[in-house]
Amino acid sequence: MSQPDPEAVVPTEHEPVVEVTEREVTLQRSVRVVRLLIAGIVVGAVVAMLACLFFPVAEGAEYTLGQVVGFMALIGAAIGAGVGGLVALLLGLAVRRQRGTGVAIQSDVR
Repeated sequence: MSQPDPEAVVPTEHEPVVEVTEREVTLQRSVRVVRLLIAGIVVGAVVAMLACLFFPVAEGAEYTLGQVVGFMALIGAAIGAGVGGLVALLLGLAVRRQRGTGVAIQSDVR
């Protein structure tokens, strides 16, 4: 058997030093633009497709109901994206006014 080395590093336990810093921060809300655009696209396409079902295709027409529904879905999606973007801009202006302040607590442990 070998003897333990007296110069070996023995880990000692130290009390952690915690530094707490409080800072005043400005809080600002934001609008999730992508979600509003996607919702506008989906709603616009669905409304346009449903609206096509109320108008019958004339007998002997050069297009089918499926073609009309697809074309109107594209147009409805474009209009829905525009409306969704407009709603996002208006909501962005409304929430910009609602700024607040808060206290952030930062803890550093050493």
